[in-house]
Amino acid sequence: MILGTIPTRLVGAGVAEREEARVRRGTNLPWVGDYNQAVVLDGVRRHPGTSRTDLALATGLTLQTVSNIVRRLLERGLVAEGEPLSRNGSRVGGKPRTALAVRSGAALAVGVQFEREHVDAVLLDLSGEVLAADREPLPDLPGSRERAVEVAVTHATGVVRRLIDTCGSPDAVLGVGVAVPGPLDFAGPVRSSAINLPGWRGVAIADMLAASTGLPVLVENDATAAAVGDLWRSRRVGRSFLYVHVGAGIGGGVVVRDEVLRGESGNAGEIGHVVVEPDGPACSCGAGGCLEAVAAPAAVVRRYAERVGVAAARRAGLRLAERSVLDDHDRLGVRAAAGDEAAGQELQTAARAIGRVVLGVVNVVDVSEVVLGGSGLRHAGERIRDAVRAALGVAMTREVHPVEVRFSDAGEQAGALGAASAVLHEALSSTWVGVHVPAREIVISPVAPVH
Repeated sequence: MILGTIPTRLVGAGVAEREEARVRRGTNLPWVGDYNQAVVLDGVRRHPGTSRTDLALATGLTLQTVSNIVRRLLERGLVAEGEPLSRNGSRVGGKPRTALAVRSGAALAVGVQFEREHVDAVLLDLSGEVLAADREPLPDLPGSRERAVEVAVTHATGVVRRLIDTCGSPDAVLGVGVAVPGPLDFAGPVRSSAINLPGWRGVAIADMLAASTGLPVLVENDATAAAVGDLWRSRRVGRSFLYVHVGAGIGGGVVVRDEVLRGESGNAGEIGHVVVEPDGPACSCGAGGCLEAVAAPAAVVRRYAERVGVAAARRAGLRLAERSVLDDHDRLGVRAAAGDEAAGQELQTAARAIGRVVLGVVNVVDVSEVVLGGSGLRHAGERIRDAVRAALGVAMTREVHPVEVRFSDAGEQAGALGAASAVLHEALSSTWVGVHVPAREIVISPVAPVH
């Protein structure tokens, strides 16, 4: 896709040349007005303070077309006008250019992320600002896996309602985005069979949450959702990156030139189920030696306990319970930093395995960034980052372009934030119907048109 450039004088100085602010190109053909509106709104959203003239130059649309679109966006309350722009403190010659920005609170979305021990949720506005966030612990239900989903949905519904109550304008909420581990089935009602969530087999999570909240629901794989959030909140366009999510499991989200790769069924990016040890331990997916079975927090904790003995592991502070995996993994990170050789070696084994898989993905899809996120990085993040960087030292494209490895700035709620971002993106760039009066009964699918 051809890209335009908004002059950097209007969006802040000191930005590296390769991160120069850019927006998508539009078209002046008469039958694609909705697309052009999405292009203009995206330009304003990414670059608050830009003007109609600069948007026209960046998108390739005529100034009249941009002005007409901006007028409609102003009428809908999605965009607001600011003070006339000036250069070096003096007024611009001729008719002043007026700064544009998205209007705070005009369009909102809730993002929900299901984890084994809790539900995370965020309330996001069109500018990308997190207006509120919450975490709802889930009760331990030993021997009651069939109730786990029902209880999780009930708690998620409660946290969604609490967040909406804080916004003061519930009609501005366009929908709920849900991030869950894969696999997902998008044929018919969106169903989740999250292998890392007890009791989740063929769960019609979109229908369940739509019924309990009265809002449209979008369901996305958690790692892909995190990638969508990183993409949507970035000022840059044309990005190609791999998002690596390390939580209870390991997943990936792949973006190539701003396009999220979802594959035939919407389950692309399952890097946790790339086989790294053909004779390795059994994986929950049914295969053996998968990355997740070797390098996920549960695998690291298990190997440590096998290595030093269960009694010694408990003396080291590990609880060795299903719901304590992430806490135990954190404990190993702390012990490794304090000199526990066994803990350090097991964490390093996992980090190197992640690095090898990341290298393979980078060589296949040719990305220029690797973004790391998830609760499994709390005390192992630097070790994993360094292992990924070392592995990428032999990437096929190393002499063509560098591959940046960095941590996500969204924290542990990256999946929830990404799911909310996906709702806003679907609602405002696919169709403009229902921006002010959302169709509460619809269910949004990220791999199918809104229906």
